[in-house]
Parts: sequence; structure tokens; C-alpha cells
Amino acid sequence: MTQTDLFPPSDFDPWAKTYDDDVRQQSVFPFDGYARVLEIVVNLAEPRGGMSVLDLGTGTGNLAVMFAERGCDLWCTDFSEAMLAKAREKVPQAHFVLADLRADWSPELDRRFDRIVSAYVFHHLELDEKVRVCRELVTQRLDPNGALIIGDLSFPNKAEMDRFAKSVGDLWDEEFYWLADESIPALEAAGLTVSYQQISACAGVYRLR
Repeated sequence: MTQTDLFPPSDFDPWAKTYDDDVRQQSVFPFDGYARVLEIVVNLAEPRGGMSVLDLGTGTGNLAVMFAERGCDLWCTDFSEAMLAKAREKVPQAHFVLADLRADWSPELDRRFDRIVSAYVFHHLELDEKVRVCRELVTQRLDPNGALIIGDLSFPNKAEMDRFAKSVGDLWDEEFYWLADESIPALEAAGLTVSYQQISACAGVYRLR
């Protein structure tokens, strides 16, 4: 990425060592509801043995593990080599690709998947980019009977986000969080079918087709 990249891989490589501890111990922000979000993503995906699943931004593999336990054929990407190394330890049978969701599509992933999933990644993209990427994934990378399921930092609307930000004080970081009341219409305008669940005060799950 360019020098103006707000979220370079170098910011995430050191985090690989402590990420799993952070998500277990953090109960306010940004990981309030983390375990439940992953559970909902898996439930909505309805995984079965042999199903091909692409996990975008797999991180240390916490979501991937849940699909591996259900016998899925897993493909996992991340732009942090250190994160991928942790994920490989947990899910050695998966296919791993060092790739950036914001960059050109990797030739290694030039196929369609039964499910595409992602957790805590898309808030690094502005809304227009979220919509563009989601539309491309659904129309070009997903089986016609499949689904794209995204769990992420998300709020019903800006007023709720502002209220939450005030409540957590110095824990708050300003990023491109989902606002359901603007994201859903934008995704639908791009031709996608969307359902949404608010899981915690700061996290939700989107299912797109």
C-alpha cells in the first residue's frame, strides 16, 4: 500500500502475539460481543463437511477454527504474515494466502466459494469501498446459492455510535465503522439482498446475497 495507508500490515504484525488474549479479556470496546459475533457468523453460514469457505482477514484464525471443526474446505487470507503464522498453527489443513482485501484479487483465489465470511475487517474500508468489495465478492467470487457473512464493528446509526463512543471514553478509536441505517440502503442499491443483526452495543452481523 502507499505511504498514506491508514492500516498498514506493520501495525498488525506485532499484535499477532497478544491478539487472542485481547479478544478474550476485552469486554467493552472493541471486542464486546466478539465470541457471539463469531458464533452468529458460523450459524448463518450453516457449514457442512466439504463446503468451500473463504475467510477474509482471518487474523489468528479464530473464525476459521470453527469452520474447520465442521469439516469445511477452508481458504484463509490476511495481509499480516505474523497473523497468518498464528492461524496456520490452529488450522494447518487450510489453504493460506497472503493478500490484502483492498488490493487486486489474488490469482490463487480465482474460483467461487460456497460461503465467504469475515470478522472484524471491513471497518477499515470507507462505505463506498465496503459496497464495491461486497458487490464484487457476491457477484464474482460466490456460488449463486452462497452467502457473504460479515461480523464487524457496527452500530444502528450515527447517534448510537456517538453515544457509545462517549460512554467508552479514551478506549474509542475513530475508524470506518458500519452504520446499519446507511450501509443497508447502500448495499441494496448495489443490487444485494441484506439482513442485519445487532449483536452487542458495538458489533453486528451482515448477511448478503
